[in-house]
Amino acid sequence: MNTAPQRTNTESEKRPQSRQSPLILLPGLGGDARLFSPQRLAFPELVVPGWIEPDRNESLADYAARLAKVIDPGCPCFIGGVSFGGVVALEVATHLTTRECYLLGSVRSPREFPVRLRACRPIADLVVIPKRLSPVALTLGGRWFSSRIRSVLHQLNDADEHFLRWAANAILKWKPSPAVESVRIVQIHGDQDPIFPISRIAADKTIRGAGHLSSVTHSDEVNQFVRERMIAASNRESEK
Repeated sequence: MNTAPQRTNTESEKRPQSRQSPLILLPGLGGDARLFSPQRLAFPELVVPGWIEPDRNESLADYAARLAKVIDPGCPCFIGGVSFGGVVALEVATHLTTRECYLLGSVRSPREFPVRLRACRPIADLVVIPKRLSPVALTLGGRWFSSRIRSVLHQLNDADEHFLRWAANAILKWKPSPAVESVRIVQIHGDQDPIFPISRIAADKTIRGAGHLSSVTHSDEVNQFVRERMIAASNRESEK
């Protein structure tokens, strides 16, 4: 079994290196810290925790509660995530002193799932995760896609299969915690997202021409918007 969800973070990864509120981002299903290479360059305070091992049949909300204890920076913070990572970040946010939660190509509730995903909720236990990509597929993909998208393919190939199965099942069964209603949510969404179509999303920022991975393909626009939101939120706090 791949050790991806069992990685323990170094102290420098767990704790912010400056006095400002850290930005914590969680990758999407099958992704890891490499997914946020464009954000790491823009946000020196960025923290990308590793996944912890899920307990058998653990709900997404219970998993997030345990993860929050591991990544708690001990100060007000910003948190967010891509796709599945955004959903987990939203639940984690209820256990931290969260200024804002950024959903990058993600959803704030199952009501925003497309019809095909909502139809799968009753049969979540039957979800099958595809096998790893072959070396040939990775090589061919490398010829067609940019270096950033190639990195995403390699992340998916390196992901822990047990964690992927649990995560796919958990998000289909996800029932948002009541405390989610009190989280300040900011949704950033590509208008060409095929996983979570924009038609079901009331986005705070729509990225024109972007698909599901706008934080990768349109990183400058995403980073600028997140930075502006972080500054505005910090200013509101300082005025209190």
